[in-house]
Amino acid sequence: MMELRWYDILQEDGKPSADYLSEDRRQRAAAMRSEADRLRTVAGENLARQMLAERLGCAMKDVPLQYDEDGKPTVPGTGLYVSVSHSGAYVVCAVDDAPVGVDVETVRAVEEKFMRRVCSEEELSYALRGGDMERRFWELWTAKEAIFKLTGHGPLLKLSKLALPEHVTVCYMERYGCALTVARGEMRNEWED
Repeated sequence: MMELRWYDILQEDGKPSADYLSEDRRQRAAAMRSEADRLRTVAGENLARQMLAERLGCAMKDVPLQYDEDGKPTVPGTGLYVSVSHSGAYVVCAVDDAPVGVDVETVRAVEEKFMRRVCSEEELSYALRGGDMERRFWELWTAKEAIFKLTGHGPLLKLSKLALPEHVTVCYMERYGCALTVARGEMRNEWED
């Protein structure tokens, strides 16, 4: 069962604690240029640990959360999958018993010139159809990112909700001025390009 939670770094009481981060993760967060980036990074890990601890019936400090060489969070030996994303004031975490990828983006204006660089012709046609170009663009973009986080395969610009990899589903929503897509896949040993 997939669970999704939001965290607003501007509205929550106090700063998220870095107590549960490994020394490497603490140093990585401390090296970030902006305070907002540090807050999102720490909040993302805390949210993941909180959700996983609830599922595993253990303390947050005992969650076997690890990061692979690409920075993707993993929880080996638990049968659980986790994905974290952040944009603006929001951090989002998805925990599932099947592979999962999540992406959130603060909705903002997008120039058609930029869209032409990052969208296929089919995607561009979809985005430009109707009167809500920005919403459609962010729907496509968050799908690309979520699918990439799910599969670990790209190139990112070739991924699309309009041509999903086999065994992948996507769910799109808008909330708090953000676009969010969750990509979910069946458990497989290898993802096909």
